[in-house]
Amino acid sequence: MTLFFVALIALYLLHVSVSNAFSSPSTKQLVAPKLQSAADQGLLVQPLPNVYLLGTVHIGSESAEEAAFLIDTVRPNAVVVEVAPSRVETIRRRNKANAHQENNDDSTLTRSNDPGVLLKSLPALAEKGWSKGGVAGLLFATTIVWGSLLKRSFTAQEEKDTLTRADEFAAAIEAADAVGASVIPCDVELEDLIGNVVRSLSIMGWMSLAINVAAETIGLREIDPLRRKHGETVVDWATRRRDIATARASRMHGEELSYGLNKALVDDRDERFARYCKKVVEVSDGAAGDAIVCVVGLVHVDGVAKRLQEDSKKTTPSGSNT
Repeated sequence: MTLFFVALIALYLLHVSVSNAFSSPSTKQLVAPKLQSAADQGLLVQPLPNVYLLGTVHIGSESAEEAAFLIDTVRPNAVVVEVAPSRVETIRRRNKANAHQENNDDSTLTRSNDPGVLLKSLPALAEKGWSKGGVAGLLFATTIVWGSLLKRSFTAQEEKDTLTRADEFAAAIEAADAVGASVIPCDVELEDLIGNVVRSLSIMGWMSLAINVAAETIGLREIDPLRRKHGETVVDWATRRRDIATARASRMHGEELSYGLNKALVDDRDERFARYCKKVVEVSDGAAGDAIVCVVGLVHVDGVAKRLQEDSKKTTPSGSNT
């Protein structure tokens, strides 16, 4: 009889310990292998106790799945996402439209990669570039912005056949709406980005950029590590891009290719994204449960995390006398 009661008590204690383990926040992360995998790869970092910073890649659907899963798991009060304010409602409308489709592939992405659609968009981009930055703005809008869209169109169908493409920022907004989190769009509008590039690049800067791009084209310089290698499958390309080391190498490549362009496209936007996250942190004032999720391109993760940590140190007593 004594052994019977001892066994009953042991089973009860085991039940309590298991229940507590699965309800604790730390174990909640351990039973979410998708998040643990992202953290192991350097895609998911936590620069501040209540801030989850997710780096994404614009290929396949893994980043979209991770963004949605992270938000559903953390249940944040706010989601800071790398989209311009003007795009948020458009994305919400597309999310609602996709919800009624049997196959939730992003047909909008497919249409935007169609050569005919791209050709029609060129005059509008050219006009926008000219009106915002003259010759320099025209060059940026037509060669860099439109050029990157054109490159993407070359592999769009192959990607669609091999890896279902899902917009990670649209997924983040949809997940945020589902859990009642505020959506904070933190990216700059295209018109303002054109202006930033024009201010960051001098005439000599444009000449240097042209020379470096020409050198890459004829094989005298290494290409951006993010670009697809000759003979590389789409799956291998996506796997390589989902690596923080590749993102860091791409960032270094951008700095060497053109400091001014990299400043406008990467450094200044890192600062902007971090500033938006910091504002949300200040509003929450570290209250328990006030988690924040920030979803940005992987190339921005290091810069945003560094700025958030530096700002945090400046506000601590130990950093007040520096």
